[in-house]
Amino acid sequence: MTSTTKSSLLGCTAAILWMAAPAHAAADAATDTAANTAATTGAADTGTAAGEGPASSVREPVSGQTTTSQSAGQANDATSLTTADIIVTGTAQIAQAPSLASLTTTQPQAAVSHDYIQNAAPVTADFSELAVLTPGVTLSGGNNGFGLGESKLSIRGFQDGEYNVTYDSIPFSDTNNPTHHSTSFFPSNTIETLVVDRGPGNASQLGQATYGGNFNIYSRAAADTFGMRADFTAGSFDTYVGRAELQTGAIDKLGGAKLVVTGQVMDSQGALTYSPTHSKNIFAKAVVPIGTRNTLTVMATYNANVYYQADKGTGTCGIASTGPGTNTGDITGNNCTSGALAVYGRYFGMTNDKSVSNQYAQDYYGYNRTAKQTDFEYVRLQSELAPGLTLDNRVYMYGYTNHTLSGQDGTGQTANTVVLTPGSKAVAGIPGYDKLNKYRTIGYIGEADYNFSKGRLRVGGWYETSDSSRHLIDYDVSTMQPNYIEKSVSGLTSQPPANVQYLQDSGWNQYQLFAEFEYRPVKGLSITPGVKYVHFTRSINAPVNQKSRAPLYDKATWTSTLPFVTANYAITSNWTTYFQFAKGMYVPDLSSFYSASPNLADSLSQLKPQTSTNYQFGTVYHGHKFALDADIYKIDVNNKIASPTTAGADSSLLVNIGTVHYKGVEGQVSVFPLPGLTLFANASYNEATNGTTDQQIANTPFTTEALGVFYQHGPVYASYTHKFTGAQYTSEADVNAPFRLYRIAGYSIGDLSLGYDFGHVRLSINVNNLFDNDQVSQVKNSAKGAPTTTGLNGKSVQSGYGPYDQLQFNAPRSVLGTITVKI
Repeated sequence: MTSTTKSSLLGCTAAILWMAAPAHAAADAATDTAANTAATTGAADTGTAAGEGPASSVREPVSGQTTTSQSAGQANDATSLTTADIIVTGTAQIAQAPSLASLTTTQPQAAVSHDYIQNAAPVTADFSELAVLTPGVTLSGGNNGFGLGESKLSIRGFQDGEYNVTYDSIPFSDTNNPTHHSTSFFPSNTIETLVVDRGPGNASQLGQATYGGNFNIYSRAAADTFGMRADFTAGSFDTYVGRAELQTGAIDKLGGAKLVVTGQVMDSQGALTYSPTHSKNIFAKAVVPIGTRNTLTVMATYNANVYYQADKGTGTCGIASTGPGTNTGDITGNNCTSGALAVYGRYFGMTNDKSVSNQYAQDYYGYNRTAKQTDFEYVRLQSELAPGLTLDNRVYMYGYTNHTLSGQDGTGQTANTVVLTPGSKAVAGIPGYDKLNKYRTIGYIGEADYNFSKGRLRVGGWYETSDSSRHLIDYDVSTMQPNYIEKSVSGLTSQPPANVQYLQDSGWNQYQLFAEFEYRPVKGLSITPGVKYVHFTRSINAPVNQKSRAPLYDKATWTSTLPFVTANYAITSNWTTYFQFAKGMYVPDLSSFYSASPNLADSLSQLKPQTSTNYQFGTVYHGHKFALDADIYKIDVNNKIASPTTAGADSSLLVNIGTVHYKGVEGQVSVFPLPGLTLFANASYNEATNGTTDQQIANTPFTTEALGVFYQHGPVYASYTHKFTGAQYTSEADVNAPFRLYRIAGYSIGDLSLGYDFGHVRLSINVNNLFDNDQVSQVKNSAKGAPTTTGLNGKSVQSGYGPYDQLQFNAPRSVLGTITVKI
């Protein structure tokens, strides 16, 4: 792209599509030629550029404003009624904002720009960490360093597994529950941009956990122009990252086909003691026009990780004491009296001492090794059958293998003894286990879209099947001899091996059908009703089932019909407002089967999916000097799945019990006072109360805030961001206690990024946690050994913190320097 074209783009009022890379980096450019032409000339995108495949138009939300979708094969859903992948802005200056909501959105939204990912975020950041700057989002984990250990996102208090994560509109997750592994699939070199939708989306938003929101990731775009780059990064914790990327550009002899290939190798010792990590990734995507009305996209990526980390956690503090009400203030980790943190310090991860006499020998790094391999592939065909009528067909597959060797207990409370012969006495040894979690998921998504003057109709369906194999087998990890420590199972004539915790195969078959219609009765107004039908069958074939250790061969089916209606109204050419009413759902986990109860079949037949009812109202404004969006929401969750609380109930079963009520207000603003300078801020107040206790649920900060300063002018780039996470509780309230334990104080993290582009060479530096804030960020509580007192209704309640509570702290300050060479 020439500098003249860039200037023209910056001078127009048009659709800014963040699948395109920042204008200052030619080697990163991935801009749609057809979209650029429409944006530059002001012509509506109603045709198809030669060699680009079908380019579907998007509704014009305001008078005089042209919007375009990106070329087929680049964006997630060019024909989508949602706007998660089509960021429509009022002015070109808005492209500077690191996080933004679209003018055409129908739910609260934060789209993270590629410029932020490329320049402000550390090279090592995983996909969860890239979204931490957005409103209502909280990050936990990652205490081994940015991208050097798994991290988890919370969205308004909805935890990982309670919202969808998609990659190019394809939902992916674990198969026992819809949780995710942030370092296992998509490092930042495979990501063009991402969008956090704080709502269930329209009927066409697919996934098992639509009720908590959607975290949509979009793959690296294939550029129209040739380019190559190589990056080398080195820094704190002996961290080294090597990257390379090839963009072929559009190849005329192949009808305009283009290919992007990128790879990464990372090695680090980690911030925690004896916790190294190693990873490698390869990614490739080809976009191939077939004639003038069809585009074929083929994408494949492979990731392999090896890291050393206790599977059951470490970091005990040993602060238990006696007496009612003691040690009930904020957990700080400053008063540890015993435990691994007192012995080794707050950044304890593993030890290098494997002697049996060492209480923490089960944390010897050689006994705690995890190897993961993942792959993700899809083939997509987008076709324009007639003016306004398009088809989109996707076939995909992804796989995950987790092979873990771990000590039995990272807290130091389990003795270093093993049972080498069934029924014999325990002898000295290091108890641990071998764990396997392996699954393969295959699916198809088909959609038809018809766009006409007064509206747009979209219908489609999703089918998916998955197979999993899981086991956990006890060993003396120092010798890898079987450790026969499991108890016999009552009522079984044939007992499972005494060193097998579980041996289990499972799977599912599911389909979802949806229809939605966007009606445009007058200029600037769209009203979109829709409905989705969900049919999900989960099966289990377990010779030794998890927890119960009894054999189980069973299946269960859950169905749900989910309606929604949204509206977007353009008040002016750059100010819109929206409303959403939507139902969401969460499919019951595999743990619903973890019982040997004779009433299991009845329990499964009565168990209902968790559902949410969402009411959300918001507004988006894009001006020449600032951009603003704000929203209010109320979400009611019903059929919460948990163990029964009634007297005499079988606690091994899961039932529908209670409700959770979410409500809050959120907003973000970007100000552009000078060319190249952006001031950014957002804030949220998030209330999430348990319907039984009327208390804030665990791991939900009452507030979040973020501030940022971004400067980009000529070859210079500089940014500083600061994320504030409010106070929160890390365990649920006890209805029988007159007080509440496990509160951690609010904390904040500041990050600095600097870069200078010499043309073919760019130098940059990232400083994470600039002020070295080492506060407690996460607690896994344990009641064992904790003090108790008599609470309400004469019930015994925990009155202080336990010696085996596990604490995590913010990762210490780290510095990464990067040299980039571009051609």
